[in-house]
Amino acid sequence: MRVAVTGGGTGGHVFPALEVARYSREKGCEVWYFGSLRGMEAQACLKEGIGFSGFPSRPLYTLKSLKGWLSLAALLRSRARASRALRQWKPDVVFSTGGYSSGPVVSAAQGLGIPTVLHEQNAIPARTTTLFQRRAFAVCTVFEGVSKHLSHANILRTGMPLRREIRSLASGPRERDLIPFILILGGSQGALALNEAALGAALRITDLPAHWLNVAGKGAFESAFLSVEKLGLKDCFEVMSFLDAPSMAAAYSRATLAVCRSGAGTLSELAAYGIPSVTIPYPTSFADHQAANAAEFESFGATQLLPQTGLSPTTLADAVRAWLDNPERSEDAAAVLKRWDRPKATEDIYELLTSAASGASN
Repeated sequence: MRVAVTGGGTGGHVFPALEVARYSREKGCEVWYFGSLRGMEAQACLKEGIGFSGFPSRPLYTLKSLKGWLSLAALLRSRARASRALRQWKPDVVFSTGGYSSGPVVSAAQGLGIPTVLHEQNAIPARTTTLFQRRAFAVCTVFEGVSKHLSHANILRTGMPLRREIRSLASGPRERDLIPFILILGGSQGALALNEAALGAALRITDLPAHWLNVAGKGAFESAFLSVEKLGLKDCFEVMSFLDAPSMAAAYSRATLAVCRSGAGTLSELAAYGIPSVTIPYPTSFADHQAANAAEFESFGATQLLPQTGLSPTTLADAVRAWLDNPERSEDAAAVLKRWDRPKATEDIYELLTSAASGASN
């Protein structure tokens, strides 16, 4: 079976697509990644030894502006190039994790009659899912609440295909520190608001012994590190610019609590490890989907949602203390997160790809 994979621009789309690609290759499939020239997928594929074809994609903006029309023209050119590449490689099925780079590929595949399987990561569907769901073989989802926004008849909640380095430690025994371990995640680019609030929160709860690890992002690392030194927190507050997958898995296995944005990948990883959280949704995410993601977790007691407009050192310190002062609340959250998690997401998606490809050949 030949599996074409697409999705990208950011790691939230690329990592799940790569995990399905890796698994498909291990099952004996030929795999090729179709993505954007401006995203991170080309370098990621090179590292994994997966073939890659790139197109000059860009996000689609409103057509009320010149920028929007230029973006649309670029997408149409990319669709034509993707169509030629797909006709040449002849995949049996196309798997898409979304993102602006996937649109031209999915559109071209459906125009050629190639079965497509879409993966919608968030609680509010992205443009690509909304546009292409009707002609897809199936739509895979992560959040339970997204189905009400979709009209496709074949919606399957598979969960998120996490990187195996992350998934592998999730099923094993957790390494617990003697004092609470608080993990701060601002995303790959960091989040200045989280960094500043976390430092202030740590100062306000020094009466409660805890170790803080802030994965601040490469752009914010230096300022966060200098602030720790200036505030005299270096004994309890550690700053890293980035953690690779094995190091992130090790941090998750120690974490008592996470303070983070509410992207689908981050929340899925927290669920795999049963880690409760304080979530500060990224306020300008498309259709406010991060707030919807966090709201689903909040509905079953797995997170405390703290809007960025209400974020301060004091409010964050109060939210952190509320978790640390109530171990039973954390235990209940861990249990419900484990039930929400879908450990076999990658395998289940592969089975769907097999069904889609075999259905087209019959």
